[in-house]
Amino acid sequence: MSSTTGWSPFLSSSSRGEDDDAYYLAREIDMLERAVRDKGQVGRRELGRLVACRYWGPGRFGRALRVAVREGRLAHPRRGVYGPPD
Repeated sequence: MSSTTGWSPFLSSSSRGEDDDAYYLAREIDMLERAVRDKGQVGRRELGRLVACRYWGPGRFGRALRVAVREGRLAHPRRGVYGPPD
């Protein structure tokens, strides 16, 4: 008996998965914005602790930070520090 499914080193993709990813990314960025609005400028490690990023999954925290800064939703005034946009 042979199987038509197998292991792949690549993540599978579907429109539902992309929708879920966009939803969670938006949610994570909202959490980052709230944290820096409440605390002001904070270090990356402290910000991660504030939003409990260790439960987000691998790579999600860094991605959310990059997107939030690129979209102007977080300021990144110096290395390792994030805060509310000016």
